[in-house]
Formats: sequence, C-alpha cells, structure tokens
Amino acid sequence: MGMTDPLILKDIARHLNGKILSGDTNMLITGVSSIQNAGPTEICYYGSTKYAGYLHSTGAGAVIASSPVETSAESVLLVDDAYDGFRRVLHLFKPDRSSGFPEIHPSAVIHSTAELGKNVLIGPSVVVDRDCVVGDNCIIDPGTVLGPGTILGNDCHIHSNVSLLAATSLGSNVIVHSGTVIGSDGFGFVPDAGGEHRKIPQNGNVAIGNHVEIGANCTIDRAVTGSTKIGDHTKLDNLIQVAHNVCIGRGCFIAAQTGIAGSTAVGNGVVFGGQVGVGGHIVINDGAVIAAKSGVTKDVKSGDTVSGNPARSHMETLRLGAAVSRLPKIIELVKKLNAGNTGETGD
Repeated sequence: MGMTDPLILKDIARHLNGKILSGDTNMLITGVSSIQNAGPTEICYYGSTKYAGYLHSTGAGAVIASSPVETSAESVLLVDDAYDGFRRVLHLFKPDRSSGFPEIHPSAVIHSTAELGKNVLIGPSVVVDRDCVVGDNCIIDPGTVLGPGTILGNDCHIHSNVSLLAATSLGSNVIVHSGTVIGSDGFGFVPDAGGEHRKIPQNGNVAIGNHVEIGANCTIDRAVTGSTKIGDHTKLDNLIQVAHNVCIGRGCFIAAQTGIAGSTAVGNGVVFGGQVGVGGHIVINDGAVIAAKSGVTKDVKSGDTVSGNPARSHMETLRLGAAVSRLPKIIELVKKLNAGNTGETGD
C-alpha cells in the first residue's frame, strides 16, 4: 500500500495556516501519530488537558497546538484549532488506498439501461441494475449491489458489499461503508390473532442528502409510502438501525448501535450517544443531545439534553441517580428506627 512522501515542517505550517514557534522549520516529517507514541520524525496534536502529561514525555518532532505549550517535542506548530489542524495534516499523509482494478472490472454486471457518469470506477462482482443512474467520479467497490432505479450523485464512494436496494437515492459526496443495507423493507405487519401476521407492502424508498457518511453494517429501511430521509451533512456511525419513514435532519451525529423506530422525526444538529433507543412516532427537535444508552419514549424539545431510561432531563437523571445511591443508608436508618420502636404499639 503506497505511503505519502515526507514533508518539510514549514510546508505543513503553510498548508495549515499555522506558525512554527520553535525548532527547525526544515525538519522532515514522515507521518502522523498520537502524542503518546509519536517518534522524532512524526507530528502529533495536543487538544485536551487530559493529555497534558504527555507534553513533557512525547518523542514527537512537532506538536500541533492551539496555544503555546511547553513540550519535549522539538517544535510547536500553532494553529487556530488543533483538532482541525490534526484533521488536515492527516489528509496530507493519507495513504493511497485506491483500487488496483481497471475503471470498470470485467466481472461487473451493468444493465443496458443504467447510466454511468464520467470517471466512474466499478470493482469486481458489482451489480448495477436497470434504470440506475451513477454520477461523475463515483467509486463502487467490489461486491456491491445497486438495485433497480437507484440514483447516486457525483463523487460518491460506496464501499464493498453494500446493498443499495430499489429506488434508493443518494446525493453527492456520500460515503457508505462496507456491509450496509439501504432500502430494505421496513418492519410493517398487521397483527393476526392466529400468529399469521400479514406483511404491509413497503412501497416507498430511502432518500439521502449530500455529504452524508454512513458507517459499516448499518440498516436503513425504505418507507411504507414516501421516503425515509437523511439530511445533508449527517454522519452515522457503525451498526445503526433507521426504521421506515424516519426523517433525520441536517448535520446530525449518530453514534454506534443506536436504533430509531418508525416515523420518528429528528431535527437538525441533533447528537446521539451510543446505544440510544428511540421509540416510534417521536419528535426530537433541533439541537437536542441524547446521552448514551438513553431510551427516548417522548418528544424532546429543541436544545434539551436528555439521558436515562426512560430519557428525561439530564439534570433530573443525575439527581435521581444521586438519590438512589443514598438508598442503602436510608434503609439502614429506617431499620434502626424501627428496632427502637419494637416495644411500642399503635392504635
């Protein structure tokens, strides 16, 4: 796997719009590492006081920071935002992970009615079914299936073994990681007293906006009618379930193992911790924060932070937790008080 060439520190500083506070501006940097593990030709970043102890023990050649720091590293590269500086330097040293296969592999099966844009790369054993539209500069990795009528905008990267089922629509600059299924049937049945539950046809689709990233092994169900929707710039972690007719707004973060039940509406800029469970037909309004492992059973107001199961105001959850932790002492006190009253009788 090809690696990037070394870079001179002053060139990195120029790319990051940063300032070198100390050390050799012509230092050769060969890669990026953590502050704990960096070597003398590597660059790292310092962004949290939790790692302050490593500033004086790091072996890094240079540290990216957003304020002047004392460090054992030879150089400090000062930038406005250390974390964003770290992101940008990782791009500079990003290894070449492009496919070694030709533009369209001979084993790919592409229907005669499919439309492919310019500079499209299609790997081995890919299926592109009837009436699909694939935009310019898309990359479709091995084993992926695009069902009938699937649409991809420009500059999408669909990783290996992804299933985009019938009529799924993706905007531009969308990344879908391996093993994800988009457009599977929603979980809809008419209950039957005899146990022979009757399937409700799932006639809708999934519509995903621009600049969305979907992690590995996620499942996003098609709608009963209309669309299951994910808005622009929303990011999904791995192992997330989005049920039929869910609508997720713009710029949301959803951490791993979250499950969102049918017809729930999520506003813009909502943040979900890991392993959150959300009931059906709920409204989570703009800017809400749902703490990890929360069970959301009712609507959440704009800007609120909720936690616990059932989810409630985070401060209320903390107060309840503190009260529960005092229960053993309260129980012991009650026992002692009762023991002291054993000779008394009530009316």
